[in-house]
Amino acid sequence: MKLRTVAMTGVLSLAGLGLVGAGAHAVFTTTTSSSQTISAGTPAVALWASNAAVPCTSQANAEANPVTCQSITLTAPAAVGSTFDAASDIGVVNVGTIAVNLTSFAVSDSDSLAATAANGYLEYGLGLCINSVYNGLLTDYPNYDSSPNPGTPVTPVALGSYGATTTYGVDLYAGGAPTYCGGTGVVSALPSGAAGGFDTVTITAGYTG
Repeated sequence: MKLRTVAMTGVLSLAGLGLVGAGAHAVFTTTTSSSQTISAGTPAVALWASNAAVPCTSQANAEANPVTCQSITLTAPAAVGSTFDAASDIGVVNVGTIAVNLTSFAVSDSDSLAATAANGYLEYGLGLCINSVYNGLLTDYPNYDSSPNPGTPVTPVALGSYGATTTYGVDLYAGGAPTYCGGTGVVSALPSGAAGGFDTVTITAGYTG
């Protein structure tokens, strides 16, 4: 009896070792990874014109004063007659951290809360020229004076990295031919009712980046 028990124990032990040997094995693993930080840039442009208020009279000044020169006020010409041409050459410089495209122009006006009949005659008699964009009556400009003013799309003008520039010419005129749109003027001389009137016209260029 004792011998039989010993023999069976030996068999079970061998069987147990066999199972352990068949099921145990090593597994090697490895991983790789990559990471990338994305930073959103800031679009910004500044303007200048020789007839703008100080300091925005040159590209260098516009770059040195980018916040002030985001909006410029052009010097008003002397009182005009029924036929005139007030032309301005406006420069644009990229002062942001990404490339942008000039994509639209919005046009609006203000003749103060004390509007008069003369102001109305002047507004509706003014011609507007934005070179390569529009030439006609100020009040016929698409989306003119709408609020909010969405701007009218134009063929995009690219402004690449910091310091890239472009220019556009603007005329407010009546009678004759505007400087930047050339050819024959398409707007008649101001009517006599416009005498003594005034109007402030604002042109807002829109950019995407």
